[in-house]
Amino acid sequence: MMKEIKFALYAIKKNIQSSRELRTSFLMNVIGMAINNIAFVFLWVYFVKSVGVIGGWTTYDIIGLNGFTALSYGIIVSIFMGTKKIPEYVTTGSFDRFMLSPKNLILRVATSAFSPSAIGDAIFGIICLSVYGFLIHITIVQIIFVVLLIIFGAIIFFSMSLIINGLSFYFVDASSFTDSVFQLFMTPTLFHGGAFHGVTRFIFTFIIPSLLIAAIPTETVKNLSFHNLIYIGVGSFIWLYIAIRLFKNSVRRYESSNFMTFGN
Repeated sequence: MMKEIKFALYAIKKNIQSSRELRTSFLMNVIGMAINNIAFVFLWVYFVKSVGVIGGWTTYDIIGLNGFTALSYGIIVSIFMGTKKIPEYVTTGSFDRFMLSPKNLILRVATSAFSPSAIGDAIFGIICLSVYGFLIHITIVQIIFVVLLIIFGAIIFFSMSLIINGLSFYFVDASSFTDSVFQLFMTPTLFHGGAFHGVTRFIFTFIIPSLLIAAIPTETVKNLSFHNLIYIGVGSFIWLYIAIRLFKNSVRRYESSNFMTFGN
């Protein structure tokens, strides 16, 4: 197990070093994404100011929500960008090189690519959560909650990325399909909990765990709900188990495209 973790860390390190070789492009990607996210937060803040508090959600909560979403997304998509490239690997036949590797297949695939722009998301998420903590006068207990919820949210994000992109093994060219399904999962993470009630809240909590990424974590920190914290933690590992099982079953359907490919 430790060898697999060391390999994953080594692969992540090499991906970052490769991206940093083009320093200007790397910095522009990071800064550009951060600016894009800031504009989105301003949009939501002014929306709440215009229509008032919705379902108990204030402008402070919106900032916290965006912090959780951006940081979870940034962590996973930056260092585990390989999961989003699975459709490309399957279509081009370059997935063969992962099948032949003696390393853990999931770690090998997940750490095969890196996204500099997602670093901008992660930095933006840290800033948002820092501002949120300052505005609500965050306590030590709430800080612990935030750290744990970020970990759980990242696990869920990774699991859903693996599940969704793993669908590529069932289609000839699944890129557009997996992108659409990923957006179905991603979009609700950007909306506050007050926008979901009844059936929709149930669907995006238990069937598609979008609200477990940011909306419910924000509510958990705000209300210091140990019940929600435990539920999200248990849920994250259940989704990870499901993702690993589904991915392993899906890989059995893979047939080489017989393309000559080269890569790490």
